Amino acid sequence: MGEVQVSLVTDTLSPPREAMPKRRRKRRRSRIGTVAFIVLLVSLGLVATGVLPVRDYLERENEVNAAQSRLEQLQERNASLAADVDALYSEQEVERIAREQYGFVLPGEVGYVVLTPDQPDQQVPVPVETVTVDQEERSFLQRILDFVTGSDIATDG
Repeated sequence: MGEVQVSLVTDTLSPPREAMPKRRRKRRRSRIGTVAFIVLLVSLGLVATGVLPVRDYLERENEVNAAQSRLEQLQERNASLAADVDALYSEQEVERIAREQYGFVLPGEVGYVVLTPDQPDQQVPVPVETVTVDQEERSFLQRILDFVTGSDIATDG
């Protein structure tokens, strides 16, 4: 009898052996690219979360420095006011305030008040006398105008 050659059908369905390493290389390259992209995204995320808090930290530090300088100014102002309060309890300061603000004088002294206007153009208002004019002394046109406007009723009563 003769020999029978059997060929496998699976050979025709599978890719040739030369193409297998190229596909694996492409898969490896695509996997490496994907992994590199993911690593890049994660590192960018870490940089973003690391940089933003630093900026907030620097802003807070500036606010603290501004508040510290404001506190120093307020402490200086408080010290000045405390010195003023302490000075108010001395007899000389009480006497000075009594003389300046209230016009007090010691027994045997004579007090004078000199009035000066605050502004040179300021004048004391002088009361003006109102002059009433009888209806007969007014002209005819003035009496008609008073009648129309109602001024004659207001002056009569």
